[in-house]
Amino acid sequence: MDKKENKSIISIIILVVVVLGAIWYFKVGYLLRKPEMPEANIEIQTQMVDGGTINLRNVDYTEGQIKVGYEVKGFSLKEYNISCKLYNGGNLISTSGSTGGGLIELDEKHYYLIGDENINQINLPESVNLTVEIAVIPNDFRQKPITASFNVSLDKEVQ
Repeated sequence: MDKKENKSIISIIILVVVVLGAIWYFKVGYLLRKPEMPEANIEIQTQMVDGGTINLRNVDYTEGQIKVGYEVKGFSLKEYNISCKLYNGGNLISTSGSTGGGLIELDEKHYYLIGDENINQINLPESVNLTVEIAVIPNDFRQKPITASFNVSLDKEVQ
């Protein structure tokens, strides 16, 4: 083999290594990164409850939806269910009572949950006094649910 063929072979090997490294990063390495909690958009409200902590971190109020983001530490989702209800001035405005918006597992017994409620059928004012009630419900029916309530005043965001 002459020098030109050697350079071509070395170039191909380097190209293959770079391409395989990029594929590994996007297929495997990217998945190994720890998920991150979104930045808070309100002043964080915290309640310590029965060996755990619940933090209300995010609230968005738009024309058709109210979305809340909250952090739960100290409770395993294998042992507890978590639900979220929304109230305006004491009147229930959520119908699902669930956290249907999403879940980010940050660590063992450490989660960020998103609760959202479509409010297209509800006529709410431009400003609401929202009460967010988060319930940590033990799978063991003999134990009582743990509840944390947070209050926040919101103005409707224009999209």
